[in-house]
Amino acid sequence: MRLAALSGLNVAQVSLARAMNKDVLLIRRFDRERAANGWTRRAMVSALTLLGLDERMAAHASYEALADIVRARFTDPAETLRELFARMTFNILVGNTDDHARNHAAFWDGGGLTLTPAYDICPQSRTGREASQAMQIHGLERRSQLSLCLAAANKFLLSEERALATMADQVTAIVANWQAVCSEAQVNDTDQRLMWRRQFLNGLAFEGLESVPSDAIEDLPKA
Repeated sequence: MRLAALSGLNVAQVSLARAMNKDVLLIRRFDRERAANGWTRRAMVSALTLLGLDERMAAHASYEALADIVRARFTDPAETLRELFARMTFNILVGNTDDHARNHAAFWDGGGLTLTPAYDICPQSRTGREASQAMQIHGLERRSQLSLCLAAANKFLLSEERALATMADQVTAIVANWQAVCSEAQVNDTDQRLMWRRQFLNGLAFEGLESVPSDAIEDLPKA
């Protein structure tokens, strides 16, 4: 979550605390607003609902279909599409394959939809290269590869140049902030080695897309 914010995404605020000898992740709620008479709820709807799917059909959820809904029904669709594309690529870069349609949502104000901050960005355990995202990326393809995101970029009203720049900027931000964020979260060296180049910046993400500067990560220890 911290790396996502440092990579330029709109993310729920987080902090790490220690309570009763346990690590506790604190996430600031964004679905509540303070009113004169107390706290009120902000109306929200998940991407699963926006796509007209139920839990049994969740595997058919698609980033491209969600992009179509953003263009038709969201306020500031161009900016929202840039943000959604960036979240999709970031999930791949950090190994968050749990990016199902309930982990995307929008505020509803009675007249329009607005993307909520990103939440539940949680890299999944991974021992090899192979991985797939929970939502389809391009057509029926969901393999965790940036090349699929590039193929879908036009759905997000992005040029190939802009899409590649988004990916490259995220790689640079992850590399630049990795050590500091790990230190802040007190991640030990062993766990860092287990995650680096496995969950984070796995080689599969760059396969078939040599134009993204994956060589920038060579300065840090390999897994």
